[in-house]
Amino acid sequence: MSLKVCTDELLLDLVPASRIASVTFLSREAASLRAWPQGADVPVNHGTAEEILATHPDLILTDPFMAPSLRPLLAKSGARILEVPPAETFEQIRAVTRLVARAVGEEARGEALIARMDAELADVAAHRPKRALTVAGWGGGGYVPGTGGLFDAMLTAAGARNVVRGSFGYYDVEALMAANPDALVYGDTYGGTTSLRADQDLHPALLKRYAGRRISYASLYGCGVPESGRVTRSLQDALLKVQR
Repeated sequence: MSLKVCTDELLLDLVPASRIASVTFLSREAASLRAWPQGADVPVNHGTAEEILATHPDLILTDPFMAPSLRPLLAKSGARILEVPPAETFEQIRAVTRLVARAVGEEARGEALIARMDAELADVAAHRPKRALTVAGWGGGGYVPGTGGLFDAMLTAAGARNVVRGSFGYYDVEALMAANPDALVYGDTYGGTTSLRADQDLHPALLKRYAGRRISYASLYGCGVPESGRVTRSLQDALLKVQR
């Protein structure tokens, strides 16, 4: 049983649906189903104590940030609890993949996922651009991810440079224009969803300056999983087209 979307993704990659008691409701969203269509056939949960106690799983996957009040209830379930740390680098992705693979008895499958990711990263390294484009992760209502996270790890591997030289930044349209990145990159998890946050991106100045220089990528809810290798390769392909 998985209580977090990032452990959903790992679990769906590692074991057949028949072995999964449930994953989170986020696994039924369009962004998840594009990469893990098998999630449509797995029961879902909303992380409640009642669902956990009624399911009787052998193993519960979660993260270190669950509510403290949930811990004693999880202990009563009789299941083994595995807190999976977030992965913000490719090395950490390898580590958490092996951690979960061992827990579910699928070490060989875990190594296969890592090998596929590493092959994709090797291909990315072989096609790094001669000039590193400066990129801003945009479309989050002014929140721009900086260095030290998974987005920056993928950018760096793809041969680009993050416009934010710090952990993160909050930019209004004027600050973004002043920073003058070569391209804007958008996570597609909630792409096309109407919201006040999305209105910021409709500023005429941005539409004009970045026409043809907007890149969408599969953000996978920001989860560090082996699929991030494929995402990095697609991000690089899009950046190379902008550079031309």
